[in-house]
Parts: sequence; C-alpha cells; structure tokens
Amino acid sequence: MKQLFHRKSKIKWFTWFRLGLLGAVLLAAGSLYTPYPAELVKALGSQDDAPKKKKKRRVVKPATPAPAETVAAPVKPVAPAEPEDEEVDVEPWSPQEAFAMPSITLPPFPPALPESVEPGRYDHISKMTPGLNVLSSVQFEEGTTASQDRKAQSAYQVRVALSLRLPKAADGEGLKHANPKLPELFPRYNDFMGKARVSQWYQALYLHKQNRVRKEAATLARLLDRHNFYDTDTILEMEAPETGRKVLWVQADMDVVSDGSDGDRLPDMPAKVKNSDFYQPMTSYRWRKLGNKPNPLLPHWEERVKKLSKDKNAKADDLQYARNVVHDLKKYSFLLAEYDSFVVAPLTFKSGENNDYRPQLGDYVAVVVGDRVFPAIVGDFGPRFKAGEASLRLARLINPKATPFARPVSDLGVSYIFFPGSKEPENGPINYERLNTRVQELLQEMGGLSPVAQFQQVEDLLAPKPAPQPEPQPAAPQS
Repeated sequence: MKQLFHRKSKIKWFTWFRLGLLGAVLLAAGSLYTPYPAELVKALGSQDDAPKKKKKRRVVKPATPAPAETVAAPVKPVAPAEPEDEEVDVEPWSPQEAFAMPSITLPPFPPALPESVEPGRYDHISKMTPGLNVLSSVQFEEGTTASQDRKAQSAYQVRVALSLRLPKAADGEGLKHANPKLPELFPRYNDFMGKARVSQWYQALYLHKQNRVRKEAATLARLLDRHNFYDTDTILEMEAPETGRKVLWVQADMDVVSDGSDGDRLPDMPAKVKNSDFYQPMTSYRWRKLGNKPNPLLPHWEERVKKLSKDKNAKADDLQYARNVVHDLKKYSFLLAEYDSFVVAPLTFKSGENNDYRPQLGDYVAVVVGDRVFPAIVGDFGPRFKAGEASLRLARLINPKATPFARPVSDLGVSYIFFPGSKEPENGPINYERLNTRVQELLQEMGGLSPVAQFQQVEDLLAPKPAPQPEPQPAAPQS
C-alpha cells in the first residue's frame, strides 16, 4: 500500500513538471510577439559598450601608394605580393568599422578635345561678305571669381573692328589704269580732263557706303562686299572747252537689272515672270499708256492684293505697295530691261537740284567699254550706295554671256558719260534712230570720237515688223 502511494506521487510530480516545462516554452514563444525581446537585446548590447582591453594581433600593413591627385573609390584592396608583418595595437574588429581603401589616379584634366566635330552648322565670320579678310585674336585677362565675372558685361565680350581703306577719286591720268584706250578714243581727252573736278556725288556715294557698313557691322548682318564697296573709280564734272557742253563722267563696273513691263509693246511675258513676287514690273522712267492692251503682270498683282487683304498677318506696307503697283500698271508703261538700252543712276544723283551736272531720267548716256561706245538713256535710279548698273539688253550687247546673275564687266573699265539736260521734251518708248543719232551728236560736242572708236548702233527689237511685200508676178508672154 505504501509502495503504491509512492509510485503515484512520482507520476503526479512528473506530470506537473512536464506541464510546467511546456507552459514555459509556450510563454517564451509568445514573448517573441511582444516588445520585450527588443528591450532585452538592447540591454545586452549596452554591455558591449564598456571599454575593452586592447589585444595584440598580427596585421598586414598595405604598401603606401605614390603621391598623386587622388580620391577614394569603393573597390577591394589588393594586398602586396610580400607584405611586411609588424606587431601593432589595434582595436577589435566590429561590423561598423570602415576600411581604408587604396587610392586611384584620376585621368588627366582637362580632358582632351574630341577629334570629331559635333553635328550642327558652323559658319565662319568671313562668310558675312565675299573677300572679307578676317584677322581674329583672343585675349585672356586675369579676373575675379566666376560668380563675380559672370555678372560683369565686360568680362566676356566681342569687339568688332573693321578696317577699310577709303579710295580717292581717280583723275584723267588715273582713269588710264581702268581703260588705257581712253586717250586714243577722245582726241580732246587731255583738254577736258585737265579741267575736270571731282564731284560731290563721289563723296556722297562713299558716305552712304560707310553708313551701310557701320549699320551692318553693328548687327553682324551680311556686309557690303568688297566688289560693291569698290565699285566706283571716280565721278568727275567736266566742261568741253569750246562748246561748253557739260558732262558727268562716272567710272565704274556694270551690274545687271531685269525690270520693267509694257503691255503696249510686249503684251505677253514668260510665266515665271508673270507669276513672280520678286520681279519688279516698273522702272523710274515711265509714260502714260498709249494703247488699250493690259499689262501682262496686272492679273498677278491684282491677285496679290486680294491675298494680302485677307491675310491678317500681312504687313500694311506690303499691301499698300501692291495697291500702288496695280494702280501704276493700269496707268503707265515702262522700259523693258530685256529689250531697251538704259543705265541705272545712283539715287544719290537725285540730290543737288541746282547742280548743272545732275542727270535726270531720260538724259542720254554714252557707255564706253574698251574701244566700243554704246548709246543709252537714264532709265532708273538704284541704291544710294552703288553705282554702275545697266539693263540686260545693254549688258548683252557688251557681253553676250551676261545674265541677271552674271556681270558683263567685273572690273572698273566702264565709262558712263552722262549728258545732263539732254532728255527729250516728253517721255515715251525709246526711239532708237533718235538714240543713235543724238548720242553721236553729244559726243561731237565734247570733241568727238577718233577713228579707232567703234560706235555701236542699237536697233529696236520690238519695232513692228514691216509687212512682207508681195513678190512681183512675171510678165505675161506676149503673143
């Protein structure tokens, strides 16, 4: 009985022990879902902050790199082949401790310039005008800081300086360089050249050239090129000793104009001309229409007025100009550059109304190239800063290869001899018989031409062709 009681007590105690152990395990597992484990870890970690005794251990000392401009980079250290061992005091390793990384050498600074040019447009300043000789230089000066110099306009600037020589007007002797044959063509050449004086229009012409260059240089626009800056060798006022005939002598090159229209003489024109917005249908020399044939350019300009009237973005000046063209095409006729022989005088010549040497529209002109002399009239006015222009008809008489884009003469070998006050009483189509005769008479008033000169007769290309005469019938045989 006593033995049985003792066995039961052991079983009961063992059962309670197992239940208690199981409860403790469950309690510990449950505590993982509470903040207590984190607090416990924190408390245990604080004990590691206490001072620790330094220990001696063997470490490898990396080789010291050569001095250079370096920065640290996150790469793995490379141990030398034969490190040197040394006893040193070191702190115990911990995960938070950083390694000292070996240094690397930066690439050379500044980097080399790229061998290839980046895509884009690169225009040299010399393209602003043909024949411009560009001498460029860059100067660096010691400044302050970048933040200060950035705000200073004078720290980063461009100075534009053009250097141009102003020519002096040629006299009678200087004109021999332009055309050595001139003294041979005019028997009285030395007489009237000896008393010639440089016209104020020469100075005015080059003042207009200077002002245009200043304006274009300030805006870095396309400059007046070398050819058109040096397009006039002289402008001389002279008087024939015996007759008193006044002459204005202009020595220049020759550019080409292709303007004008006249429904009476040329009722139809090529489609590229009739439909062009850039072809100039008028010349300064004009006369009231003589017939009822409409101008062939009138329909295009009437349509242009309609389009500009409906266009809200059109400029008022463009619309008014188109209306003026329509009005003038209905009322007047004009010279035709492709058919008429005329020259263009600089607009500068319109000033000086009291000057007896001032050319006017319709005045006769003798044009001398080499040993040839061509008759023409003053048919238009051109820019104030240019001289030496003629109609396409006259240009082709001088050089058959001339076009609106190709000069007949590029050097200063063209003499324009204006005869002021020689115009006809009324404007009208050029009478070419009168033109040929009158220019020869005016040349005679200044001493005439020598036998070596070749006066070129100009015919009227638009004159009505004479009706063909009927061929004579053979006489009937007599019986």
